[in-house]
Amino acid sequence: MRTGFKDMVQQDIRNAFLNPEEFGERHTVDGKEMDVIIDGNELVRREAKYKTMAEGLHTKQLLIYVSGEEFGELPLIGRLLKLDRKYYVVTDVADEGGMYSISLEANES
Repeated sequence: MRTGFKDMVQQDIRNAFLNPEEFGERHTVDGKEMDVIIDGNELVRREAKYKTMAEGLHTKQLLIYVSGEEFGELPLIGRLLKLDRKYYVVTDVADEGGMYSISLEANES
C-alpha cells in the first residue's frame, strides 16, 4: 500500500517534531494531554508586539506547535486556551501543513 505525501507529513509530525524524545514535551491543553513544542525564539523572529502596560504588569507571550489532528479544530483568535494550569488568549493561529502554530498571550504582574 502506497503512503501519500499528506500521510507522510502526519507521521513526521507525530514521530519526529512532536516526539518527546526529539522536540516535543507533554503538556495539558484545554484539559487534554498532548505533545507540544513551546518556542520562544520563533516568536521573537515573528516580531511579536510587546505591549506597554500599567506599572508592574507585563505581557507573557508564547508560541506553541501542536498536531492539528490531535488538537482538533483550529482555535479562533481571541479565544481562551488553557495550557497546563494557566489561561492564555489566542492572538494568532496558522495551520502549517497539519501542524498548528498558536500564538498565546497572558498578562502577568
